[in-house]
Amino acid sequence: MFCPQCGSHNEDTSIHCTQCGKLLGSDSPPPTAIPTAPPTVLPVQFAPGPVAPAPVPNYMTQAILVTVFCCLPLGIMSIMKAKEVNKRLLANDYAGALEASNSNKTLLWIGCLSGLAITAFYIYANMK
Repeated sequence: MFCPQCGSHNEDTSIHCTQCGKLLGSDSPPPTAIPTAPPTVLPVQFAPGPVAPAPVPNYMTQAILVTVFCCLPLGIMSIMKAKEVNKRLLANDYAGALEASNSNKTLLWIGCLSGLAITAFYIYANMK
């Protein structure tokens, strides 16, 4: 038998509720249990956040090496381009930094190849 006040289960022969002490009568219907639905678990969905861009190389080390060993004017221009890459990254201009990095790489290749060509010409001229 269920207590009409607290809803606890008692033996059928009990006169009083074992939990709250209420007088149990035969005319009182047992309380109906309200069915509760199990808690609904929703899948966790994450909102897409900002994607961290890939690092942009500034080629500063290569620019210094080209300045010292290959071609002074193109090396100095390349150092300035490397500084421009850093400035654009600080300004959050990722596309501009990538463009400056690619043009710096081209400038470095031109400086390196021109240094090698000048050295080859110098060696060829001194062999005569």
